[in-house]
Amino acid sequence: MPALSWCYAFWFCSRFFAFLSDSFEAQASTSRLSFHVASGGNDNYFLRDNVTSAQMLITSANATGSVRRLVVAFPAGNSGALVYFLPMSATQLPSITTEYGNVGVEVQLAFNRNATVGVTIIGAVRALRVEASGAMHDIFNYTLHSYNSTFVRLHRQYINSTGPGSTIYRGADLYLSSADIKTQISPVPATALTSLATREYPVAEQISFLTYTDKFTAGGWHLSKNAPFRTGSFSQYFGRDSLIALRLLMPLLTSDAIESALGAVIERANATGALCHEETIGDYASFVDQWLNNRSYLGNQPFYDYKVCFAPAADIYYLYLLPVMSHYFLELPSGKNRAPQFLTRNATLQNGTYGEILNRSAHATLKFSHHASDPFPRLPQDINYNINRAIPFYLNQTHSNLLAFRPGEPVGNWRDSNEGTGYGRIPFDVNTALVPANLRATATARKRRRPLLIFFEVDLDGATAETRLQNFVTQANLSQALLTSSNPQPPPSKVSFYALSLMTDGTPVEILHSDLGFNLVFGTSVTRGYLTYVIDALQPYPRGLLTNIGMVVANPAYDSNTTNINVLNRGAYHGTVVWLGRQLGYCSDSSIAVDTNPPPSPIPSWCSDKAFIDSVRLAQSKLWASIRGAKENIYSEVWSYSFNNATNSFSPADLASLSPTGTESDAIQLWSYGFLALLDPSRILHQ
Repeated sequence: MPALSWCYAFWFCSRFFAFLSDSFEAQASTSRLSFHVASGGNDNYFLRDNVTSAQMLITSANATGSVRRLVVAFPAGNSGALVYFLPMSATQLPSITTEYGNVGVEVQLAFNRNATVGVTIIGAVRALRVEASGAMHDIFNYTLHSYNSTFVRLHRQYINSTGPGSTIYRGADLYLSSADIKTQISPVPATALTSLATREYPVAEQISFLTYTDKFTAGGWHLSKNAPFRTGSFSQYFGRDSLIALRLLMPLLTSDAIESALGAVIERANATGALCHEETIGDYASFVDQWLNNRSYLGNQPFYDYKVCFAPAADIYYLYLLPVMSHYFLELPSGKNRAPQFLTRNATLQNGTYGEILNRSAHATLKFSHHASDPFPRLPQDINYNINRAIPFYLNQTHSNLLAFRPGEPVGNWRDSNEGTGYGRIPFDVNTALVPANLRATATARKRRRPLLIFFEVDLDGATAETRLQNFVTQANLSQALLTSSNPQPPPSKVSFYALSLMTDGTPVEILHSDLGFNLVFGTSVTRGYLTYVIDALQPYPRGLLTNIGMVVANPAYDSNTTNINVLNRGAYHGTVVWLGRQLGYCSDSSIAVDTNPPPSPIPSWCSDKAFIDSVRLAQSKLWASIRGAKENIYSEVWSYSFNNATNSFSPADLASLSPTGTESDAIQLWSYGFLALLDPSRILHQ
């Protein structure tokens, strides 16, 4: 492409960055926020002030690939633009932009050789991700018709009529103008969001980019190719992420921020009581309503996805909500005596107060009192609330009565990929941590029936475990020295751990995993036996989960199904990769955490066993050392590893460069900021 055409094309794109911009409510007052994060071969620039919030991602100058990519994305309306630049042989060609006074962001790019504009997408951020996944719907195909300084007219030659049963095709025009495109959102001021400012952590300001008065958003730009039309995207609401991050950060958040996050979850409950998995807004909501769900009459109304674990009229996010609310309103000083006012607050996205919505969700089995003598009932004590699949298990403890993914849905817990649970449909975290946290019936159940955890127990004799370990090391291209250096003693006579999930027939998926941390966060009294499994999991990888750059979330080294070695390898989104968010539960101990659950009553007998306590503290110190090994990555979503056979050590690696689908990590991730609520004993990570 000639240089003049290239300049024109880039100028054209830059104007869209302004047209598709983000606007805050005029009365909102917040300090300017601007920061840079290098992650995964990309440079990410974040901006938020009184008029604009945006993320700009550009391929790093030192990236090895030839194609360069520019993404500009705005939280309001979840809109943005994507441009690929393809190299050509020529001299340096700078970008050219001009001023039109629009609200938004502009960027100047300089290339060391000529380039031509490749694929260019403008509109919903979800559409940008769909194109990158190779599944772009032709509804998004437009041709430039005309433009001036205040509007752009795009033309699409063919479009299906929206009339019922119509087969007529006709042309359509789309007009974009700065006056019509702006969407208003209200930021939570960084100074009011948390008490972190008093702890002088500069990184604490970054979380305010993801927090608004009406919701928390999950993270920055993230390319995933697992499910093109149903994956989340940039700065989008996710119920699960909001609640996990909220529970971890709660000791440091102001009451207003906590209640904003809780209100956002309750506001998005549906008529049957299910809580929203993810929210789709803006242009992509129109696409989902009209083309995927055949409900064009909804226009661009937000689309709420309720993809969850199977329980009639219930969902996994309700399992997060009730323990989080109970912890705040009953156990934290900042939440006590605030329940009556919160529950009588009127919702804005649907009719009713928060209390009425919750009672509706609970089908009147869980009531919220507004009496001063009982301002907020202790939710977990009577929890029969709308999960008909949970109660049968406590009446008849068989694997078929455990909570499983909905029929036809391959996902349903935090590992939102089919392979993430080793293709098992009955997840460990949901059944052993979240359901008991709601029912609070585990103590009684243990006295009367087999413990729930027995369904997930995996016991291997030492010889079998060692054979599988050696095979794994070979298949994963690691060094046998990892086995001897991490275990100078003779191999144990037995290796025991909890399965990642169960198959539908109750067969355990024999994968060592990080989800034991959910019980440490949501449990009330952790047993000696459970902590022993935790200590064992915190052995060096591949015997355990710990590398020198963090804890991997899945380790298929002991799995008899050796196909999972490739399914959950270092290029898999939920494979032998590191998620900071999954390490936080392991760090939660009364000696180093700002806050965990209140001390159990009665105090467990193991608390007086000094040798056992020392072993727990030693395991935790190893975990902290592991986390410090990747301190530059700790607020991002996920990272993989590269292994040096000469030094037998790991170093952080970009997941996108290893993933066969190019799945990227968020440069900033909401629940990763939960780390701010934990105290690193060395204080290194909080400097």
